[in-house]
Amino acid sequence: MSLARSLSLAPLALLLTGPGCFLANSDQLSNIEMREALDEVVLEGQGQTVENEIIEITTDFTIGAGVAEAAAALRDAIASQIPCSTITADNDTLTIDFGVLGDECVYNGHTFAGVVTITIAHDPASKQTTVDHTYQDLTNGVVTLNGSKLVTWTDAARHVVSDLDVERDGKTAHTSSDRTQTLLDPAAGLLGGIEINGERDWDNDKGNWKLAIDGVELRWIDPVPQAGSYTLTTPKGKTAVLGFSRVDDDTIAVTLSGGRTDRVFHVTSTGVVSDEGDA
Repeated sequence: MSLARSLSLAPLALLLTGPGCFLANSDQLSNIEMREALDEVVLEGQGQTVENEIIEITTDFTIGAGVAEAAAALRDAIASQIPCSTITADNDTLTIDFGVLGDECVYNGHTFAGVVTITIAHDPASKQTTVDHTYQDLTNGVVTLNGSKLVTWTDAARHVVSDLDVERDGKTAHTSSDRTQTLLDPAAGLLGGIEINGERDWDNDKGNWKLAIDGVELRWIDPVPQAGSYTLTTPKGKTAVLGFSRVDDDTIAVTLSGGRTDRVFHVTSTGVVSDEGDA
């Protein structure tokens, strides 16, 4: 676990594991289970960050004369933004090699390593483009991804279906997802944030987790979403709901439900967490 993540989660751990764990019924989450749910969402979100950044740069192209030309154009565009990577194009397939972390290949402020292979297809009738991704030890130094992702997109939205192994802190979780992404500000691209709707689920040493994503708005400058909600079903069949709302330019309120009482936390852009008490 990175130092930054440890510091951001530590206040939540203290707040959610203190006294007063009595529950009115067995369907409610204990304080310890609430902490586990929050930890799982935060950790899963770190994997999503790596995925989303790669999706943005590998779907930022225009189909011209054909997919082979698109692959070559995308190769040149990525090379201009990530000159530290090694990029090859072979007809409709593009391979991006970020090297190892020690090579310090940086994109969008993050250091990447590993290999991404993408295959581009386009259907003129439906005006849809599909980009089939394969990740081989793709990492930002915190999480490592191996597996596949299929992105089907138009100018308006991206439909993302993934099947990945995500390694964090020496442990691996198998995760799958079916999500639709739309840009909050098309002119700003990914930096302007995205809205996500859909679902994810993952299996780890604790069991199977299911996450429903409803109108979640993400900006990369924030450690948590600024709007929308997550509904997480734990391996024990219990439910935790995390609702997000912006307080000001630097602060987001997170309301965590599912225990004996609802709790509200404020999270700043630097990851500082404060307990605001019961909702």
